[in-house]
Parts: sequence; C-alpha cells; structure tokens
Amino acid sequence: MTHTSESLKAMDGDFENYHYQLEDGERYELTDGERGWLDFVSGRCSIADHMWDNIEQCEETNALIYTVDAIGMGEALADDGTGCKATCLSDDTALQAIFFYSSIQVD
Repeated sequence: MTHTSESLKAMDGDFENYHYQLEDGERYELTDGERGWLDFVSGRCSIADHMWDNIEQCEETNALIYTVDAIGMGEALADDGTGCKATCLSDDTALQAIFFYSSIQVD
C-alpha cells in the first residue's frame, strides 16, 4: 500500500494524528507541492539527499514514491539542524507531518 496526502489527511482528528507515524518500508506518494519543495531544497539540505536516496518514480504516473527510513530521516533532519521538521516545508503538508511523527531522533 502506498499512502497519499489525501488518504492520511482523511484520518485527521482534533488532537494527535499518529496515523502519520509510518514504519520503515512504508511508502508515501509526494504531492505536486511536496515535489516542488524537494526540487527547491535539493543540493541545500540533507533531508533532500535522504529523500532522493529513498525515492522511486512511478513509471505509469511519474509520481515520486518515498520509502520511509526513519533513522535516515532523523539523521538528515539532525544534520539540517531543524529538529523533526524540514526547512521550507509547510506544516500543512502530509510530508511534514510524516517527518514530525516518524523521524527517529539520533544523538
């Protein structure tokens, strides 16, 4: 199963949204806006390098599919010095919520 922004946001509640906590190996299809963010931060942020290392492009739709690596995600965000959020990425995106709930902080 590949998660989408729509499928995850459909489960949003009023409080904690732990459905954004994805496990290693789960897949997420980036939105056009998230893809634009990734293009913008590529070459500037470690999280972009991490994403590209874990992305496949769907041959049928050209969509970018990210495969979760929670430790790698946490390491990249730590390298960027942004805690559990990616720089320049809107808090309204499902991808930012995935980073927030799924990244494993490294010491």
